[in-house]
Amino acid sequence: MDRRHFLYAAGLGTAAASAHAAASLSPAGEAGARAGDDRTWLTYAVNIEMTWTDLPYVDRIRKVKEAGFSHYEFWPWRGKDINAFLKLNQELGLTVAQFSASPVKGFGHGITNPDPARLAEFEEEIRSAVPVAKKLGVKKICVVAGEETSGYSREDQTRAVIAALKAGARIVEPEGITIILEPLNVLVDHPRQLVVHSSDAAAILRAVGSPNVKMLFDIYHQQISEGNLSGNIRKYRELIGYFQLADHPGRHEPTTGEIAYPFVLKTIHDLGYRDPIGMEMSPRTDPNSAFAAIRRVDAEARALGNSA
Repeated sequence: MDRRHFLYAAGLGTAAASAHAAASLSPAGEAGARAGDDRTWLTYAVNIEMTWTDLPYVDRIRKVKEAGFSHYEFWPWRGKDINAFLKLNQELGLTVAQFSASPVKGFGHGITNPDPARLAEFEEEIRSAVPVAKKLGVKKICVVAGEETSGYSREDQTRAVIAALKAGARIVEPEGITIILEPLNVLVDHPRQLVVHSSDAAAILRAVGSPNVKMLFDIYHQQISEGNLSGNIRKYRELIGYFQLADHPGRHEPTTGEIAYPFVLKTIHDLGYRDPIGMEMSPRTDPNSAFAAIRRVDAEARALGNSA
């Protein structure tokens, strides 16, 4: 066994022990650490849209605390009791990592349409989201380009996306908020999306040219769309403002699919990213077991880092 393979194997052995310890930090066992203490190498944000879906949102937020996490994320802010969210955040010591500011009509109604009325609608959506973000102390708001608009070339649609994001940048820059553009996969979840690959998003972001417009690199979507996860994370690190995770296939927690999460998480850590990583996953069984899997791969990532 050469040195590299020996260290990798030794690292995985250490990781297994660390993961076991992480899963035993509280009487809840696989529930993970005690509330308010993440005890992970990287920081993770619970997606409350895909977790505890049978509960009201305010109860989901309480569950975030009970599960031992300090951050959470959600999708559209409209239709939610933001004042209740704020009160709970203050009471429980929680932070919102990001939320969606795309129009409520969904993934199909994006910013690919060059119609000036569509641009105005997008600007208004960003203007409306900014006070919500400021109230909650949120520094990142997510948008998607949306589905391709028939009757226009790809070049025309891309220019429309760039124009919209430039307009959005002018709104968020003075507020210290960052727009994060999320490429989505077209093979499983979101047919006809214009922005699919990380290279698509990177080209748009470079054309926008604002430090307050970045990429949301969803590891699940990009595994489906392009693979080469660690290579593209390294390539576009300066353009990435946020990460989300889930395994593939199934969009469940890590260890249920094909993605080598310890290596990917180590890559993210090596590049200096320390903001939360959104757990935009659908737990295969119960959320506590899914969180235990997160803590295990996080511990394995730490072990790989220590053995490098």
